Amino acid sequence: MDNNENIIYKENDENKLMKKIKILIISFFIVSVADIILFIILQKHQLFMFKLNRQPENISNYGTYKFVSYILVALILLFVISYIRLIIIAYKNKREKLENQKLTKAYNFFDFFTVIPVFFLVIMIINGFFFSLAVVDGKSMAENFCSNDIVLINYNSNIDKEDVIVFEKDKLYIKRVIGVPGDHLEISDNSIYINDIYIESIDGNFIYDDYIEDGNYFVLGDNRDNSTDSRILGFINSEEIIGEVTTNLSNSNCELE
Repeated sequence: MDNNENIIYKENDENKLMKKIKILIISFFIVSVADIILFIILQKHQLFMFKLNRQPENISNYGTYKFVSYILVALILLFVISYIRLIIIAYKNKREKLENQKLTKAYNFFDFFTVIPVFFLVIMIINGFFFSLAVVDGKSMAENFCSNDIVLINYNSNIDKEDVIVFEKDKLYIKRVIGVPGDHLEISDNSIYINDIYIESIDGNFIYDDYIEDGNYFVLGDNRDNSTDSRILGFINSEEIIGEVTTNLSNSNCELE
């Protein structure tokens, strides 16, 4: 009787384990598909941390970026290998009963790596739709933002005057908002007036005397003498804005040039 009970308990344990394995395989297949779809969709995002078609001239510290990329690829490969191994063992067990210990080892090995696709999914959602880190390139925003400073960008901020934003024209720029939609902007004799209030004197050939249209922003670099901004690029459209720089994580000091 005891032997029969042991056999029943053993079969129940095997059935429970196989059920867990099936649930794990299906659930992480769904998560992996979601990862792949999101990964493809976010390739068009300039600050997507897993963007594939980056070149050395587009990234500060490119060597570090490559090293991190290799680590991420290695983690993905380990997950894929463990996933395929679990599927093969589950299939073999269906055809011919395997030892419970072998099933348990395969389950535990894969379970250890299940954090990887979940981690990627969470990181991609945060990085693709909410926040991103970026490295400042150049000294157009000195002394407040230095070259190689690391900044945090919020994609969903309401843009207002004096906010520092990142936007894309022919490349990525970081500048400060001087004029917002609805402001009356006058630039003449190298002087800026907003709503008839004198702001400052600047160099450049940009002349304007009208209200800023909806969805447009007038931006300048903090380092006025060394900045490509609205004086050259014109108004920045809201569709070109990636987000607001909310935090300078480096807070380094740099001199004006």
